[in-house]
Amino acid sequence: MMRLARSILILAAGGAVLAPLCAVGHGAEFLSAKLTLLPDAEVLLEVTADYGSNPLIMDEAAALDALADPVCLREHDTLKPLSALGPAKITQHQNWADYAPAAYLPSSTEGEAHALMTSAWRWHSTEPEIVFEMPKGKLHDVLLWTHDATHPEAPPKWMLLLAGDRSRPIPIQQTPWWRSWMAAAGAGGLILLSAYFVSRNFTWRQRTL
Repeated sequence: MMRLARSILILAAGGAVLAPLCAVGHGAEFLSAKLTLLPDAEVLLEVTADYGSNPLIMDEAAALDALADPVCLREHDTLKPLSALGPAKITQHQNWADYAPAAYLPSSTEGEAHALMTSAWRWHSTEPEIVFEMPKGKLHDVLLWTHDATHPEAPPKWMLLLAGDRSRPIPIQQTPWWRSWMAAAGAGGLILLSAYFVSRNFTWRQRTL
């Protein structure tokens, strides 16, 4: 009996957590952060705000403010703002489908027009894993989800970050060791070849003097 009651409580709590996620299609009251894992330790983070029907984001200016630094990178014992990666690429569009998990796009809103703004950061990670953190005091919750570009058929993994939350470590796509070795060998070969032609040209000049 105790186990049954506990199961009911867990299901009820899970439903309460998942309920807000179903509103992502139109008027989402949180930001959607799509993390695309690219080859060679490259990552693309696209954070999208709905300023068309989100009561917390009334206009374009509010959307820009919400997207300025929505999350931070946790690197060891320090928090690194996204602005430290460089200026974000800002786009305005109406396409929720490419910027939120398909499971959280209600079919009733697929044909509706959206007013969306996306900030994108692209960089090479120096760490084997990425950890995001939501600083305390942030107004907008963030639905963080990953898309593995090397395995596009894999279902996205997601987590909802509230102010003060930290994401689980997200492994990135490291460069295979054999590709690094080949690149190093190729660079070394070019250096040796250049040195050979330089020395040969120098010898030829010495002989002609």
